[in-house]
Amino acid sequence: MNDLDALLATTEPEPVTSVSTATPRKCKRHQWSNWSDSVSSPDSCLRCGTVKDEARSRRGRQSRKYGNRAELEAARRYGGVKVGHAGGPVDIRGREWATQMKTHRRLPPKEWRDAFAKMEASTDRMPRLLLRFVVGGGQPPLDYFVIPGPVWLDWFGKDQEDAA
Repeated sequence: MNDLDALLATTEPEPVTSVSTATPRKCKRHQWSNWSDSVSSPDSCLRCGTVKDEARSRRGRQSRKYGNRAELEAARRYGGVKVGHAGGPVDIRGREWATQMKTHRRLPPKEWRDAFAKMEASTDRMPRLLLRFVVGGGQPPLDYFVIPGPVWLDWFGKDQEDAA
């Protein structure tokens, strides 16, 4: 036995002090109900008893409605049929394109705005922004093209079935 073993043998291990105080979520999906007939008492979950936070519920509902309206408006503008309500990976399905839509309540990145502002003078070719993401580790780069919506419509028109 060496000196280190002797020193370790004389020490007492410290008790565990980092115990998590977080409680796991009791319900995956709350089932809201008002236990009393009083309008003033808040709703609570039938399963776990959590009191309903109206502001939190409204916030989620507002965002979902905003996204759904944006998908419908985009389908009307660019062609195709809104199918996002089905919960699949495609939000707008056209004759040639399957579109997944992401809606943001902010300006596009400054990098994009600057690039398209510089290309704005040339109208004989379609402006597009190539975004390349280099992951490394021998992986090929991931490329994405960004094209402004009005320019897309000028060049390709709406993506819809031809009227027969």
